[in-house]
Amino acid sequence: MYVTTRLGRWFYEERGEAQRPNDPAIVLLHALLFDGSAWDEQIGPLSQLGRVVVIDGPGHGKSEVPPPFSLDDHARALVDALDALGIFKALLVGVSWGGMVAMRVALDNPMRIVGLGLIDTTADAQTRIRRVKDRVMSTVFRTIGLPPSIVEKQIAPMLFAPKTLRERPELAERVYSRVSGFPRLGVSRAVKAVSVERQSILDKVRAISCPTLVVCGREDASAPPARSEAIVNRLPRATMRLIDDAGHASPIEQPEAVNAVLVPFVREHLTSEVQPQV
Repeated sequence: MYVTTRLGRWFYEERGEAQRPNDPAIVLLHALLFDGSAWDEQIGPLSQLGRVVVIDGPGHGKSEVPPPFSLDDHARALVDALDALGIFKALLVGVSWGGMVAMRVALDNPMRIVGLGLIDTTADAQTRIRRVKDRVMSTVFRTIGLPPSIVEKQIAPMLFAPKTLRERPELAERVYSRVSGFPRLGVSRAVKAVSVERQSILDKVRAISCPTLVVCGREDASAPPARSEAIVNRLPRATMRLIDDAGHASPIEQPEAVNAVLVPFVREHLTSEVQPQV
């Protein structure tokens, strides 16, 4: 199914139903270089709690190639999608890129967001070195695609913990297979928005007053636990959980451990009551 936004048509899937008429929807937002299938291990248990909507980000999965955009543009487009889907209140759960967008939506629409699940993400700007590397990667991908050697040597170690790569090398292979099927221009524009041009919102997130669960892989090389701690230290109603033997893709690497903290959080806060900003 598709929903129209200012950044083009986005593919989405739904599972479950609201338990009460005014219950918020549970909206799942994936990381860069992934698609909605990254949530396969979470959809089942979460759909037992309510309506779950899984969205492919712009230029990823089955969604259309977007025009050039920023993270703020993406946040506004997500509100377009929520409006079109009749979702007036939501509990947003996002990994990395998805978490960045979720925080921006919560800042601009505090009365619509009942809770946030922020997984392996950051509110900081990208480091200078990573901006340079990702700018190069964006250009390479746009022109020739993504060589397997780059996935193996540069991207996979930033996504997965060493133990994951040793014991489940097929996960890195899936990244290559998946991204090879995405539109080159769409991925290039997403990399530019997420990494190259990302601005810090650390000075703003204090305004997010909804309950927030911050989850981070203990071995996350892309957004280390210190970045999650920086978020938690600024949010008035945030708690943090570290996931052992996980890197930047903890819901895929350690789904049971992530579900053990995420599902109770969603169950507790899946309510139509939203705390106003203070």
